[in-house]
Amino acid sequence: MRRRVRITVYTLLLAVAVTAVTLRVSGWLNDGESSTPKPNFTEEKTVQIPEGPHQRYLLLHHDRQDIPEAAKTLQNLEMSLRYGKLPYDAMTFEQWRAAPPDLQPYRQGAVILIGEDQSALAHTERLQTYVEETGGLLVSALRSGNSPLTSFFGMESQPVYFEDSMNGMRWQVPVYPGLSEQVLSEERINSTSLDVQLTKGSEVWAESVSPRKIPLLWSTRHGAGSTLYWNTTALYEKSMRGAFLQTLLKASGGAKMTVGSQVWFIDDFPSPAHAQVTPGNRTGLTDYDFRLKRWDPDMQAIAAKYGLRYSAGVIFTYNDQVSLPFALGQNLGHEKLFRLEADLLMGGGEIGLHGYNHQSLNLRYNETQQAELGYRPWPSVTEMKQALIEARRLWQEELKQPLPTMYIPPSNVLSPEGKRALVEVFPELRTISAIYQSNEQLAAFEQEFLPDPDLPQIMGTPRLTYGYDLSADERFDLYGGIGSVGILSHFNHPDDVFHEDRNKGQDWSLLRDRFDQLVGEVQERFPWMRKRTATELADELRGYHAAEVRFDRSQPGVLTAYASPIKQPLFVEARVDAPLKWQVKEGGRIVGTDETHGLLWVEMTEPKLVLTSSVK
Repeated sequence: MRRRVRITVYTLLLAVAVTAVTLRVSGWLNDGESSTPKPNFTEEKTVQIPEGPHQRYLLLHHDRQDIPEAAKTLQNLEMSLRYGKLPYDAMTFEQWRAAPPDLQPYRQGAVILIGEDQSALAHTERLQTYVEETGGLLVSALRSGNSPLTSFFGMESQPVYFEDSMNGMRWQVPVYPGLSEQVLSEERINSTSLDVQLTKGSEVWAESVSPRKIPLLWSTRHGAGSTLYWNTTALYEKSMRGAFLQTLLKASGGAKMTVGSQVWFIDDFPSPAHAQVTPGNRTGLTDYDFRLKRWDPDMQAIAAKYGLRYSAGVIFTYNDQVSLPFALGQNLGHEKLFRLEADLLMGGGEIGLHGYNHQSLNLRYNETQQAELGYRPWPSVTEMKQALIEARRLWQEELKQPLPTMYIPPSNVLSPEGKRALVEVFPELRTISAIYQSNEQLAAFEQEFLPDPDLPQIMGTPRLTYGYDLSADERFDLYGGIGSVGILSHFNHPDDVFHEDRNKGQDWSLLRDRFDQLVGEVQERFPWMRKRTATELADELRGYHAAEVRFDRSQPGVLTAYASPIKQPLFVEARVDAPLKWQVKEGGRIVGTDETHGLLWVEMTEPKLVLTSSVK
């Protein structure tokens, strides 16, 4: 991620070492565990999804004249529902005023208001009836100082805005495993909010941290239904998708689909390691010996302990050459390190391409990127392609292994020109693993877990989190990814321990223990989640996105799910009372429960799944 020391480290092996390394790498790549798991399907299964009642959502939003956060919130919530395979409709306040639809189809879902200016919101009596008599859920996803529904949302009087922003967030109720245990920082949550007094019966779900505690999220009961109010603008952030979906389902019940996979990445394979001590290396060993004797064995032990399968990116040199000719010189004798790192991945992991060198495939950099990365822009696409062609040659002639199907952009930066050049030289690629969320100034290659919009044969498998010792904000991002799309995607750099801006002032033994603790936490909370490589995740995502899904809870004590076509086992995450009292009547098996949060996870193996409760 950060500025790299410009020291050439060759992974080409001396002739005496080539055979040994090839055998080890071959053993891991050809291991039965490392191939994409064969689903229990000889062919895809389909079902005719009925047209009857189902879990559906209506997004009522202001037009483009509202604040910028409103449009971003709409887009973010649409993607959240899309990831959960939850059908929705969207209409503007103006369309709602002209022709309000019947709200009965949204009884099992929710009606969600998005807009700071809600003064012109019409037909509010229909929304109140939808909640009180139909039993629906009405959500305000953005605070509004002039809504005609202020009192209905549980506020005693017309509120006013605080002059100062309200910062941080502390959860008051359990919402989702790992997610609601995190106290978000003032840097993460920084929003203008309303000064409110809540009516009796409103339940606060989250509050601000400073400069004073005020409700940021609360629920209010009305007759057969309820309301949910977000007193913030925070839902426009991608990192809030998990919180949005899980609070939505906690308030209304129901279910969503979840991918149910975790991928653990190692960038820079091998990492910069040489027979000297770089600034920041306080291990008492050279960089090389630290990798050989400490880092690799420790990471192997963690992988063996939890059954992890690392996905790593190969890099052939750390020089900064961007002009012809591209040819590596004398090997520096790092074959032991390479063999040990091959061992690290032999438990069913994956080696993908990280680059010929660590120069991002970019023709130009803005000032922020240049200051942060210090990279050299490529003079032209021709030089880019020639370097990639050299990487392809080295892969074939030295590794003698199947060509990579996964690519990790150096520093998560990749230009459109570089992306096209990459796929032209490596047409075998099936996925690119960059970053899920980045700041605009750094202009990283930000992705969704979707096919690339320019090259649909490439599936996005972005990384959500990074590091050995995660802050509360970073843990919120990790568990938010599980709570939204159902994916954990995390990466580390081996040389982070040498850099104070990345090691948080901790030595390797503490960083190692923190990472071990993190993986153990995930395993304890989500033991049913499968360990996958990046390419396996990409293949699973194609099957996941191909399925049309409907959930129906119209019968008491029964949850029915339909998915068609179903090309692989799919996973359902359901919000239910007394999860231990539920059983599968047909179409799958229960793989996990969480009584504290009222969660049930089910593997769906048939296009129709029926769950029933023994509690009447």
